[in-house]
Amino acid sequence: MTTRLVATGDSILTRRLSALRAPGFTEVVERVRAADVSFTNLEMVFPGAGRMPATTYHGTHVGVDPDLLDEFGRFGFDLYGMANNHATDYGTNGLAASIAELNKRGMTFAGVGHTLREALRPAYSQTDQGRVALISAGSSNARLSIAADPGEGDIGRPGMAPVRLQKTHYIEREKFPVLRDLLAEAGVNVAATGTTAPGISFPYPDMNVYDRPPSDGFAVEGVHFAPHERSHIHTAALERDVDALVDVVDEATKQADLVFVALHCHEGVDGRWNTEVGAEFLRPLAHKLIDAGANAILGSGPHMLRGMELYRNRPICYSLGNFIFTLETMASFPVDVYEQQGMPLDSTAADLYDRVTGYATERRFWESVIAQFDFDDDGDLAGCELHPITSGFGQSRSKRGCPMTADENDSLRILEHLDTLSRPFDTRIERVKHDGRTVGHLVATRA
Repeated sequence: MTTRLVATGDSILTRRLSALRAPGFTEVVERVRAADVSFTNLEMVFPGAGRMPATTYHGTHVGVDPDLLDEFGRFGFDLYGMANNHATDYGTNGLAASIAELNKRGMTFAGVGHTLREALRPAYSQTDQGRVALISAGSSNARLSIAADPGEGDIGRPGMAPVRLQKTHYIEREKFPVLRDLLAEAGVNVAATGTTAPGISFPYPDMNVYDRPPSDGFAVEGVHFAPHERSHIHTAALERDVDALVDVVDEATKQADLVFVALHCHEGVDGRWNTEVGAEFLRPLAHKLIDAGANAILGSGPHMLRGMELYRNRPICYSLGNFIFTLETMASFPVDVYEQQGMPLDSTAADLYDRVTGYATERRFWESVIAQFDFDDDGDLAGCELHPITSGFGQSRSKRGCPMTADENDSLRILEHLDTLSRPFDTRIERVKHDGRTVGHLVATRA
């Protein structure tokens, strides 16, 4: 007997879609509903009336009407990841209100909680074939959104399950003293301790997010530099966060038949965000979690596809891209967002997306795959179908963002691109016909 998982990437839903009857959309919904268990990543919060925007945020605040959560039940989803960089867009109170809205609807979610222990806790769902566990964690904005356990005199803090990162810029050894001296001359604190108090460093430095540096300059504060044989950037996961996730996976394997880990990671190569290749920490982390007993890794974050890997006959999706992406029809944003863009404070969401057009101009934000995985009784992959979807690239803002089954030409192109992205992981995407459509199969190429 096998258990079928249908997994999707990021869902940012700002308007009701359940009234749509387009064949391509209803096919997507039917595929989700037909699974034994289905997953999506909720990259938004639901703070409700009286919401208060946080002073720290990534890109924009993504807070939506809590009633939109009812749409996901209509779509047929069973499991929801909540650990992402928007978890505290409306502060800890907004996240606590979101948790209450999810619980009120009986939605099974992981990755956030009123304490760190709660945020790390696996969420369980019972299927006809057995019990399934979901663990959710994120690296993006983790330092600012991390949950905290109770301590002496406090009750803890709502937040997300973190994978905190340290990015280091390595400079060729003979050039490093020159860089250090020049920065010191410009008034930058280049002492290894980071502050004037011995042994104290700033875990959450002010990164000068309000204004860009001069056009011929760059930002330095809070960035680590070190000498090395060659210049490069390295991003590493905080070991204690990795160990915590390994422990939780180990616990879940004792309590469930299948364990899925959702990782939300915007970070990419060369210190950039939202790239088709993930940062250096991501693959070793995914391997450790599979080694600990996870049956699949379900990645999200960069709003585009990243490669897939078949590791120990278990699938790793480094990013499933966007599933629902109606971000551009957000009802409103806090005035901070308009201030950051140099816009009048009485601007609207429509005004913002007249100015910020990056998503609209790139096709890769509007196409992805739905991953359908069948697992055998040993928890290994017994079958795989990757179903390409598109969500309206080139259409009007009011039509973009709704997932549709891709046509044949788009399917071939999407799967070919995913194959290119997966080859560095010793995995290829084999294109096959199924029910008259082209779908992808994961095939390991290493011995």
